[in-house]
Amino acid sequence: MHDHYLPLKEASIRISGNSDLAEELLHYTLDAFLANPKMEEVLDCGAGRWFCIKIMTNSWKSVTSPFYHTYRNNPFPLHEAHEAVEEEDPTEELAARAKTLLASLPWYDRKLFETFVDEGHTISSLARSVGIPRTSVSLTINRVRRYLKKNI
Repeated sequence: MHDHYLPLKEASIRISGNSDLAEELLHYTLDAFLANPKMEEVLDCGAGRWFCIKIMTNSWKSVTSPFYHTYRNNPFPLHEAHEAVEEEDPTEELAARAKTLLASLPWYDRKLFETFVDEGHTISSLARSVGIPRTSVSLTINRVRRYLKKNI
């Protein structure tokens, strides 16, 4: 298959319109071809290159292909996609907003909810732990949850 690499690379450039994704398309195609259970049969009959070109064409043109969703539908350029994901962590931002919202609650609601979350309690175990009726704990926890969901 290595003697077909350059012709396949040229095909990926033609199919992608000389896009920055031409090499990604080629490598995606080769991975898909090597994972095909009939790869040996295709190679034995001498149709490996044409089979790869068909995979490449379908992967590039189809908006339902995994290649499209991974590379072409990506709003970031390929080299920036990993950096952008690493730099922005939405969970940290959400945690900070939740902490700010919790700080604005009455101390009873805040402390009960923080104990519930930090110690990994169920509502029943928290009620037993703090000696407050389960119904009261449940109402408070659910009220805080609704408040956080509404305001985050």
